[in-house]
Amino acid sequence: MKMKFIAKKENVGRRLDKLIAGYWPQYSRAYIQKQVKGGAVLVNGQIKKSSYLLKENDEIEANILPLPEISLEPDQTIELKIIYEDDDVIVIDKPAGLIVHPSATQKSGTLVNGLLAHYPLLKGVGEDPVRPGIVHRLDKDTSGLMIVSKNNESFGFLKDQFKNKKVEKKYLVLVAGRPKESSGKIKTFISRSKSDPTRQKISQHGAKEAITFYKTIREFRNFTLIEAVPKTGRMHQIRVQLAWLGNPVTCDNKYGLKKRACPEGLTRQFLHAAKLTVVLPDGQKKSFISHLPPDLDIILASLAR
Repeated sequence: MKMKFIAKKENVGRRLDKLIAGYWPQYSRAYIQKQVKGGAVLVNGQIKKSSYLLKENDEIEANILPLPEISLEPDQTIELKIIYEDDDVIVIDKPAGLIVHPSATQKSGTLVNGLLAHYPLLKGVGEDPVRPGIVHRLDKDTSGLMIVSKNNESFGFLKDQFKNKKVEKKYLVLVAGRPKESSGKIKTFISRSKSDPTRQKISQHGAKEAITFYKTIREFRNFTLIEAVPKTGRMHQIRVQLAWLGNPVTCDNKYGLKKRACPEGLTRQFLHAAKLTVVLPDGQKKSFISHLPPDLDIILASLAR
């Protein structure tokens, strides 16, 4: 649906995304913000941020695309490894190969479809109808811990925890080569690649700060096992920063070296969300642990021989 209008005096100082959401109330703010970021909304012929504050007589063109047809049908065939549950949250140990939520390219067979089979009431939780209960994500080929909200109160609570950097996440990562320093802090700025929107890149202009701490756990002949602790939550943060450091995640198809560093027998990136520490909505601070899955454990054993 296309619309063209002029910002009036009463619109001055109003956020762009809030104005657009008023015209398309059937969509979540998160979805509107994605549309704005993707160029579906122009102000005076230019793409603006969702937070842009309107000026009188701004010319606004909007072409908000309808939500893609995505299946949110429950799927009993998707097995869930639940390591903790209470009235507000579920903590899941996600296997590699499982996409978190449906998208235009993956319409079913996701973690969300599996969750809905066990928790039908999850369907109305959160800000995005295709991501019910999801407050953070793991890449398809990353295994490990995720926390999911069971109601809107806990969704808001956990969203604030992540936004205010109060959630601690620790990852076990096997990288190519050996970092120059055995431990350190990686501080860069990350933005989406213009040539490939599925990739991130290290950048300065229009980028967001990304900080990751790391330390060496064990050294092998051509690889190093490290613990990575991201302090910000940018897409692909650990992967793109370690590649920038010169020590990409092993078997990383997207950010790895041209001659891919990949131990024999490893079929996916060696990246595992091993520890999650969070304050729960009931006030308890809890830490959850996920040990390396067999496919990664076997690789370390073979490298140690």
